[in-house]
Amino acid sequence: MTNTTRPDGASRRAASRAETRSRILAAARELIPGPGGSLPVTTIARHAGVAIQTVYDQFGSKGGLILAVIGDVQRSHGLFEAFGAVFHSRDGEEAMRRMIQATVSFWDRAWPYVEFLVRSRRIDPVVAREMDYVDRLRNAHFWAIAKRLEEEGRLRAGLSADRAADQAFAFTTPTVYEELAVRRDASAESAVDTVTRAVLAVILEPEVAAASIAPPDWAALEREAAERAKGRGSDPARLSPEWWGAGAGALAPPSEIVKAPGGTRRT
Repeated sequence: MTNTTRPDGASRRAASRAETRSRILAAARELIPGPGGSLPVTTIARHAGVAIQTVYDQFGSKGGLILAVIGDVQRSHGLFEAFGAVFHSRDGEEAMRRMIQATVSFWDRAWPYVEFLVRSRRIDPVVAREMDYVDRLRNAHFWAIAKRLEEEGRLRAGLSADRAADQAFAFTTPTVYEELAVRRDASAESAVDTVTRAVLAVILEPEVAAASIAPPDWAALEREAAERAKGRGSDPARLSPEWWGAGAGALAPPSEIVKAPGGTRRT
């Protein structure tokens, strides 16, 4: 009798390939928090116990490996889950608050990796290129939220969704977090609160309530944002399908978000 539970050759090869990929990603993550701003593929391959060509077979290029590491860190530190909260918000301001919280809190939780990427992009053109790629995706999320705020009539007079997204993006860069929380020893909650107040003060028209319009169609806004990102050279699918969870319907409804002293937190 044939053993139907025994994996065939193709299944074994796929499992072996997945195990090798996981081992290379784990090796890169183990090495990244170390000193310096450069991490050659040869060093990662040696640490993973694989040939250099195996790294390229798995990820296509050093840039592909960098993006895979970024996506793996984002997933394991809860960023994609936090996006689910952002794009279940009842209005643009709530979404902006949640996106700032998700972003700045991620810098805090993943700081050893983020710090490496900030250093490395200044000296390594491959890392710089891939970080620019991710930055365009991050900006696109802010654009979707700013577009909703524009629809609600909440943006400052004369301020476009494009400009509002750029301003929110700039205030939420890891270098701003570094200045507030690393160099000046503020708590993550305090950094979230400071950045949130700064962004809202810059982009929102004071004392103007949201217009009474239909609830946000976040999936449509995210799809439009994704197309804009593609037009600017950053296909979100190359990083992770989870980056656009709202548009794909891939994420479950978020847990409740409540106010906490100095910022917000998930429950």
